[in-house]
Amino acid sequence: MSAGHTTEMKKALEIRIKGIVQGVGFRPFVYQTARRHRICGSVLNDTEGVIVRAEGEDRDLAEFLRDMSANPPPLAMVMSVDSVEAPAVGCADFVIEKSLMTAERFAFYSPDTAVCEPCRKEFFNPSDRRHLYPFITCINCGPRFSIVHDIPYDRINTSMAAFEQCDRCRAEYADPSDRRFHSQPNACPVCGPRISLYTARKELIETDSDEAARMTVSLLKQEKIIAIKGIGGYHLAADAKSDAALRELRMRKRRPFKPFALMAGSLESAERFLEISPVERDLLLSRERPIVLLKERRELVSRQAAPDLSYLGLMLPYTPFQHHLFSIDPDMVLVMTSGNVSDEPIEYRDETVFDRLGRIADYFVTYNREIIGQGDDSVLFVVDERSFFIRRSRGYVPAPFLSTESLATILAVGGDLKNSFAVARKSFIIMSQYLGDMADPLTYEVFRRTVDHFMRIFDARPEVIVSDMHPGYLTRLHAEEMASSGRRRIEVQHHHAHIAAVMEEHGITEPVIGIAYDGTGYGTDGTLWGSEFLIARRGSFERAAHFSNFPLPGGESAIRDVWKIGISLLHQRYGRDFPVMRRDAETAGVIEIIEKNINSSLACSIGRIFDGVAAILGISRTVSTEAEAAQQLEEAAMRGKAPDWPFIIPFADNETIVIGTDDLTAYIVSLVEKGIPAEDIAAAFHQAIIHTSTAVAVRLREKTGINVAALSGGVFHNRILLAGLMDRLRKAGFTVYTHTAVPCNDGCIALGQIVIAKDKFGK
Repeated sequence: MSAGHTTEMKKALEIRIKGIVQGVGFRPFVYQTARRHRICGSVLNDTEGVIVRAEGEDRDLAEFLRDMSANPPPLAMVMSVDSVEAPAVGCADFVIEKSLMTAERFAFYSPDTAVCEPCRKEFFNPSDRRHLYPFITCINCGPRFSIVHDIPYDRINTSMAAFEQCDRCRAEYADPSDRRFHSQPNACPVCGPRISLYTARKELIETDSDEAARMTVSLLKQEKIIAIKGIGGYHLAADAKSDAALRELRMRKRRPFKPFALMAGSLESAERFLEISPVERDLLLSRERPIVLLKERRELVSRQAAPDLSYLGLMLPYTPFQHHLFSIDPDMVLVMTSGNVSDEPIEYRDETVFDRLGRIADYFVTYNREIIGQGDDSVLFVVDERSFFIRRSRGYVPAPFLSTESLATILAVGGDLKNSFAVARKSFIIMSQYLGDMADPLTYEVFRRTVDHFMRIFDARPEVIVSDMHPGYLTRLHAEEMASSGRRRIEVQHHHAHIAAVMEEHGITEPVIGIAYDGTGYGTDGTLWGSEFLIARRGSFERAAHFSNFPLPGGESAIRDVWKIGISLLHQRYGRDFPVMRRDAETAGVIEIIEKNINSSLACSIGRIFDGVAAILGISRTVSTEAEAAQQLEEAAMRGKAPDWPFIIPFADNETIVIGTDDLTAYIVSLVEKGIPAEDIAAAFHQAIIHTSTAVAVRLREKTGINVAALSGGVFHNRILLAGLMDRLRKAGFTVYTHTAVPCNDGCIALGQIVIAKDKFGK
């Protein structure tokens, strides 16, 4: 930059950029943009984001500001660019300065992302100094969230601090024109982390990464199970084409039904046995690299991968080591399931992994860089070329949501199932990764530890704590504990939180007809809700309609022994002389506890109705995981043919509409007695729910004038129900919204809790 141009500068600005602007190449981007527009000054990271001091002519400054918002680096997320005039100092160049700690600490950083194409090419280039180095990365890819201790996002605040860069890496790191300028995970075989292959008894076998990869592929072909350390935790890998390997994995992992995630080496390999739409293709190839549920087109992998299901969850490689494995055998398909015992959190700590997974894995591939922020793989599915989350985690967390201003800092602890919590500060909401179910003590420990981690890295000192109102939730107890220090605290009804989350995602401020279909949520009347039609606002709701109650004999045990729910539905409609399902001593015992009201809480949950109908049809009796019976019922419905004239379940049109669960039971039994195949009855059941739900929504619109419907709840993971109800509601003239950025299951609860708390405390 010439000294002569400096004398013509007329204006100086101090510019504050907020968003994901650390660890994504934003400072070199600003540096290069400034030089292109003849701007002098400086750029630095601080604990709020990025600060730029810029001097230049008005037109140059305007173009400079526009480029920072419109053309940021690939991993950046610019949420605000604010500038104020500052005194000009007559600078002569543009420089990148050292990071600063400021009084305000509120910087964001990128989620973990898949290795980028330039790095992948270097990885496979024999002449490159990082040839086959499994930790190759640059400013546009690799680990972020999983390695951060604190902000600002500098190497000293990451788990890379233990690895001092060699001269060549340090030169790249210091060169603003290099793709690895200030890439905090930057390393090479000379100075960086290293792979090791061990036996389950922690006997070291190999430390050369190429040889370790080749041995891993060989062991997988021998039907061995291998724990492989990924970005956010360990995977358990096995040959997906081997019945024996997958049966053994299911036995050791104590996971008889729940599907295993698969990994194929390329899109072309996946297309050999899966149907892949354009939207599904884009998800698979995205930098987030989630698991995507895909329709099986021909049998290639073992039936043990997803027993009795027609959709398989598949992802493509996203770490260099995974790419290395598939370069050795491109036709290989692997199970890549979370490294845990059934229902426990994903294992990510090297000091415990051999103890926790040593009875499952035969071998371990690990490395000597610490994982700070654990995270499972994200899971999505596509309906009508729209993507929907089942699990929001790696690749998406901790990207913030832009929201309305909150004067209070709020922590929402979420629910006990499929837990994610959330933090609201100012105009941002940050949701945690998927953590799991609090019934497991290890998950609760991870939840507490992750809450503390988020409080530190986002400098969140919550003034308001929000929880579900369920008296037995451990998250509620944690909220009570945190609120004991004088913080304000509120409890939020479960299904109101579901609908409020949809409203937040779409910026809805007017009342909606919220349809919340899920397993069970604690209601304001002390019963278990789960088939709710709410007239919902952000801060309040009225319960407008629901299915009628029925007992859950044995309480929580009925969720596992779904045949008990089938008996309950039949007994409520027919008494002791019900016409279907078997009669034995166990049945008599269930009838007795129903009639004596022993541990038989009332519920209206549509998720439990799915369970009961699956039992009545003989599709499921006892399940090993949540929603197993419902998934099997959906699979049966996909194979079946629904009647031309769907059944509308009668409902009592009172102040609160009550849909007759007994009438639905009688309809199902009538079809069974006519000898109609179970698959056709399953299809008829789905259509009855879709058409009845639409009829109730239309009646509520007549009562209220509200023409907007919001759908939430885990039951909407059912493809038939989701697509069918959206279609019917739209044909009835409704504007329909559901989730796109968070799951419709309880993974959205914390977002809804934030919305309701902000309405009460945060404005």
